Amino acid sequence: MSEKKKLLILVGPTAIGKSQLGVEIAKRFNLEVISGDSMQVYQGMDIGTGKITDEEMDGVQHYMIDVMPPDTTFSVHQFQKHVDEIIDEFHEDGRVPFIVGGTGHYIRALIYGYEFDDEDDEEKRALTERFERMGTPILHSRLKSIDPKLAEEIHANNRKRVIRALVKHELSDRISNRIGPGYTDEMKYDTFIVGLTRDRKLIHSNIDARVDKMFEMGLEDEVRNLLQHRSLSKTAGAAIGYKEFLPYFEGEASLNDVKESIKQHTRQYAKRQLTFFRNQLPVKWYDLDSVNTDIIFEDIYQFLQAKERKKND
Repeated sequence: MSEKKKLLILVGPTAIGKSQLGVEIAKRFNLEVISGDSMQVYQGMDIGTGKITDEEMDGVQHYMIDVMPPDTTFSVHQFQKHVDEIIDEFHEDGRVPFIVGGTGHYIRALIYGYEFDDEDDEEKRALTERFERMGTPILHSRLKSIDPKLAEEIHANNRKRVIRALVKHELSDRISNRIGPGYTDEMKYDTFIVGLTRDRKLIHSNIDARVDKMFEMGLEDEVRNLLQHRSLSKTAGAAIGYKEFLPYFEGEASLNDVKESIKQHTRQYAKRQLTFFRNQLPVKWYDLDSVNTDIIFEDIYQFLQAKERKKND
């Protein structure tokens, strides 16, 4: 049996400093960064996604950023396919791939080698058949409880669209949280996952400060420009920092309402991220309130050195 190839991953909730530490790790160990963020793939969605700037990259090559126009859908399956190819290229060159990001189910699908096509097609058919047996009012009521805004957009009697939306939601939810069928029991790679955490109040404070800075940088103009010149896909349009502006542009909310909504949704997202990482991935956690980053560097060094020792034995 061939030796598994190395893969280094850095995860943590939004606004905890993953991008900055990722650059420090990359420079220290001569690595390049693969973004594991589901929204930073979109061109033009820069401020609202907290996308790392060229200056912040400090010469470190980053992959999977600005690779898709915002009017296209980008799925976990596409992410897995793209990043698998990048990882293979790294391994062929004898380099260790380094993923930095916070989209947990994307990373989980990647490292556990989730197989999508056949099984998901079968599940999709089964879900469709199940919903087809339900009455139209019940279906629309179910969609309203899941996604009130989408339910408003789809007429209650448009049975086909309602069922399609329900199937998409449930299938996505199952993929995101699936344990068992579809995933292998062991990881495809010899993986070391560094997880960053800290006191929740500090995370919330960082989130509030980041959102305030986004507005100072021109987030309103960025979103307005995107909506005026591009048709955002449902995936891109659902991004936190963008969807909250719709009531404002329609005259139904103030700019301050938008800002507070973004802060609230981001705090909720950070909580979901931590829950997912803790329950679904084998993470080694580092509390930034009590652990010096030198400890993280040392543990990464030991992980990378283990590869060299095996190679040289």
